[in-house]
Amino acid sequence: MARDGFPRLSLESLPTVHAAHREAQTINAQAQPAAPSQATAPAHLAVSGLALGYSRDLLLTDLELTLERGQRLVVVGASGAGKSTLLAVLAGLAEPTRGRVQRPADPPGMLFQDGALWPHMTVERHVAFVDPRNDREWHDHLLTVFQLTDLRRRRPEQLSGGERLRLGLARALAPRPSWVLLDEPLAHLDPALSASLREKLPLLIAELNATQITVTHDPDDVLIFGDQLLSLEGGGHWWMGPTRFALESPPTPSLAAFSDRGTILTGQSDGMGRVDLGLGLAVDGAEPGVEVTTFLDAAAVSFTHNASEGVDGVFLAPDRRGGSWVRCGERLLRCGDSHGRLLSGDKVRLRIWGQPRLLSSGTRS
Repeated sequence: MARDGFPRLSLESLPTVHAAHREAQTINAQAQPAAPSQATAPAHLAVSGLALGYSRDLLLTDLELTLERGQRLVVVGASGAGKSTLLAVLAGLAEPTRGRVQRPADPPGMLFQDGALWPHMTVERHVAFVDPRNDREWHDHLLTVFQLTDLRRRRPEQLSGGERLRLGLARALAPRPSWVLLDEPLAHLDPALSASLREKLPLLIAELNATQITVTHDPDDVLIFGDQLLSLEGGGHWWMGPTRFALESPPTPSLAAFSDRGTILTGQSDGMGRVDLGLGLAVDGAEPGVEVTTFLDAAAVSFTHNASEGVDGVFLAPDRRGGSWVRCGERLLRCGDSHGRLLSGDKVRLRIWGQPRLLSSGTRS
């Protein structure tokens, strides 16, 4: 049992997925109103008024979600925000505090965060056991894609962490499910294998035309695995919208931090709602007299050789996206430019040609 009161997805969860799914489908069927005479095609997966947690400590409130067959959603949020709990509720392994989940007719293909592998089964038996069709050609294809062919007779205790995760993925897709729930599908993989699966896994799921919900902590995964993004913001709050918009124009402080594409700047608004952030930067339109959070895109900051413009800084290090980290006074800025000849501690000059975007206003000081 987790701290939030919901069961974590674990070894004991998988054998009960089918039973829990059948029970949830029966309850939902009993609650269904009479079908209209000219009904439109139903959503493949739908959530209405969903709340998770307790009345004084809600992880999520009033979530509304509709996915058609083959659509993809990626779920992000801080540790403990309720991402794995949401997957458990969608699968029928845990009950929501309130709300309703309309599920597909078949059980989901599930990847559990801790693997949830059966210790007495070999790799190939894991894949075959969950497939009622016993399609050996499909099983061999999955073992090849996930580089498990040479490990097919090993048991989980004989596998590395990355190998166990790949086995979990193969098992999730073995029954050709119409929907998949993946909890951190590329965690614990070396860079080369992670890059390979970023290409192959979406193709496999697209081949099944499966509806997909993926939990991740990696901003590089979200465009690969989701057309829509759901951000669990904490305190019961959430944001949902197009994935590319969430990354390129993050609308909340937590998404700005997650996007890894700029600098979060905070300041205090004056009596007119103006925030002076230093470095010649200011934003207007905030509530007067409150702490304010803003976001400055790294693409709006570049190196310059013109001594008559910009601000002085000190180069610290390159960032992982091809830009640079620079300290300007007490501010740490992300710059969209890179310079291969710069060393840590070198003096530079920055041109800031964009303006920070107001994200949120806090409480009055």
